[in-house]
Amino acid sequence: MRLNKVLLSFAAIFTLACVLSNVPQQTIPAVTPTKTRTVILLATPEITPTASPAYPEATPVPLWVTDFADPILEAVVNRKPDFQDDFSLYRGWLNRMSGMDGFTYAERYDGMLLLRLPKRTKDSIFYNSKVNRTNFVLTLELRFNHDQPDDTVRFQFDGSLDQSIAFDLSNNRNWRLQWGAQDNWQFMADIYPHFPPEHIPVTIIMQGTQCAVYLNNDPLVYLNNCRTDANIQLQTWVASFRLLKNTDHDVVVNFDNLKLWDLDKIPGLP
Repeated sequence: MRLNKVLLSFAAIFTLACVLSNVPQQTIPAVTPTKTRTVILLATPEITPTASPAYPEATPVPLWVTDFADPILEAVVNRKPDFQDDFSLYRGWLNRMSGMDGFTYAERYDGMLLLRLPKRTKDSIFYNSKVNRTNFVLTLELRFNHDQPDDTVRFQFDGSLDQSIAFDLSNNRNWRLQWGAQDNWQFMADIYPHFPPEHIPVTIIMQGTQCAVYLNNDPLVYLNNCRTDANIQLQTWVASFRLLKNTDHDVVVNFDNLKLWDLDKIPGLP
């Protein structure tokens, strides 16, 4: 009886062992060791600063601007002009051309003074006795109507029958300042680089023996001896605007917004 129990126990153990031997074994994955990252410190490259690009220096302001022109322009900036004309009405402008007897009334067009030099005409003079002053600031705006590079307008101021100052401005950007005896004029000439297509502001200052011109609100030229003295012999025209040349086409220039200040009425100027 006891033996049978033992045999039965053995048989059960044997059977269990056989069953277990047929159960598939679970595979345990191999563990790959983690690689340790090695950090290598690199030296930071030295950066050599580069020089800033060289920009052209601003053109220094001429000494005559601060010593002569600025005090005069500051004195008139808030002062009512002694004469002004926007050319909306007729205010006494006359025109005289070579080859014609007498004078005619100057033309106005679209609120501007029209200066015209017909082709094959030597010169055309425009004047108004109201701008005959000894010492003054004159400002106006001008525009060449035609795209002709040789078209030239002259601002002329006569101190006597043979002494004059003339500033010529051409449509090809050339300018020329002449002074002294008309049969032996001295002159300065150059090119103005910033010539706008619209109206060009022109400012002319004459005080004593000194003269200055601004073009497009930029200082252009100055003379400290443009005339021997400031005493003028009054003529029909002391200040005149002229179109010169004998060309094969009409020369047409427009003036607008003319203003004039009489500096003899402002004390304390240089």
